[in-house]
Amino acid sequence: MISNDKLKSVEHGVVANEKGSRVWVACLFTILLAASSKLYEPTKELVSDEKPPRYRETTVHNYTQYSFSKGIDGVMYLLHLKI
Repeated sequence: MISNDKLKSVEHGVVANEKGSRVWVACLFTILLAASSKLYEPTKELVSDEKPPRYRETTVHNYTQYSFSKGIDGVMYLLHLKI
């Protein structure tokens, strides 16, 4: 979102091998920033008339609320911010 699609992310995937068990560790970060009104949007230097913004602005709070309400269905959360 911030890179206005200049940088692409990839889906994370893990392939377990036949030796040993697979270990998965969840890392959770605090959402104390959720109270912040800071807006996140594509970086101004990566937006122009030729390359308009590809995402709507959002706050951490709005993004977090959406992700919790949506649940896990295999569709990236950022797609709902796409213009």
